[in-house]
Amino acid sequence: MACAAIASVALTTTAFAGGFQRGTADTDILYESGPVSMRTGLIYVNPMRGFDSINGQSGDFGDYAQAYNIPTYAVGFGGENFGCAGTYIISFAAESDYTGSPGGALPPGPTAQSRTLVNEFDSNEFGMTCRASYTSDMGRFSLLGGVFAEDFNFEGSSASFVPTGRSTPPSLGSLPIFLPVQTTVDTRGDYEFGYRIGAAFEKPEIALRAQVLYRSEVTHNTFTGTGTVAASGDAFVFGPGGQQVVIPNAVPPVGTPLAVGTSGFNEVTSPQSLYVNGQTGIAEGTLLLASFRWTDWSTNKSAISSITTGGVTRSSVSPYNWRDGYTVSIGIGRAFTDEIAGAVSIGYDRGVSTGSETTYTDLYTVAGGVSFKANKWSEIRVGGLVGYWTDGAQSISDGAYFNGTVGDDVVLAGNASIKLNF
Repeated sequence: MACAAIASVALTTTAFAGGFQRGTADTDILYESGPVSMRTGLIYVNPMRGFDSINGQSGDFGDYAQAYNIPTYAVGFGGENFGCAGTYIISFAAESDYTGSPGGALPPGPTAQSRTLVNEFDSNEFGMTCRASYTSDMGRFSLLGGVFAEDFNFEGSSASFVPTGRSTPPSLGSLPIFLPVQTTVDTRGDYEFGYRIGAAFEKPEIALRAQVLYRSEVTHNTFTGTGTVAASGDAFVFGPGGQQVVIPNAVPPVGTPLAVGTSGFNEVTSPQSLYVNGQTGIAEGTLLLASFRWTDWSTNKSAISSITTGGVTRSSVSPYNWRDGYTVSIGIGRAFTDEIAGAVSIGYDRGVSTGSETTYTDLYTVAGGVSFKANKWSEIRVGGLVGYWTDGAQSISDGAYFNGTVGDDVVLAGNASIKLNF
């Protein structure tokens, strides 16, 4: 069936999934017929999510969820009965910019005066997955298994103020002078190992393929990093009404490092997941496509970043308390000619947010893609996605450290890839 190669044209555009999920290793290359296949691609996602209100203050604070790219690489080799694939993907990541919030940062936490400015983390995954197959009159049965290595990298900055140890003259009340500072951390986690295991069944006569693939969780608990505290504004004192009164040129200028130390992170778990997908021919040149993913996001309780300077450790806590995520997708693929095929799909991603934070609410998506196969050794795919993100709220009573709401938002995504057979 000419459209057998388009099963992932629409479904790969759903790489935007609940939680911090970014990309999934391209193990589909294990099913390519050539002795050697290579596929490389890029997925672009723009999650246009911003707060409608923060601690009761409404306004247009801009989108804190930042657009991102997901590069993907896969090389497969083998034959009818055995094959392996080497893959690279950014498995988990997030990037948030809160400088559009009131006062230029998120509200301070309950036990600290620091206010989050920017956070960013990512995990790079390098994997090797193999397929062992047996063909009978019924079809081809395959067992899948492999290992992968994943790291963890975090960068963040926050705003706060520190006492300078100085005071105004007695004639001005001997008020203590404070200095605004920005704390920046860069924390790196070693590569840790996980595994994949699964099974598949194929019946080429009707373009049938059904696959189940489990990805183990990975625990990161070994970190090294650096942290810097630098002056970020003019010194000030607190006036009678609690307002800040600036004292220009009282202390070192903006950007002056005040302290350098080490940074760390609490134990991080990349969640386990189970992925089930399938395709089957339902008419000449037409495929039915479907997928389901469960991700164990309930392991993500909180993220704690710390910095140690002068023997004193300060921490910043971000609560999550997520629930498990479920993502489903169903679509239709159609071969228009021997060279051109297309696919469309609809999807639903159950939100993982429970009220401690409110980014990842329910998401409904429509995706589509086109495949162009000019010859036997190359194929180009392009696709796009539009998603509708439902509104949500977080509250101190549900574990958040400030109250906030988000409205109905839009997600846009696109992808392109090229495959070469040798």
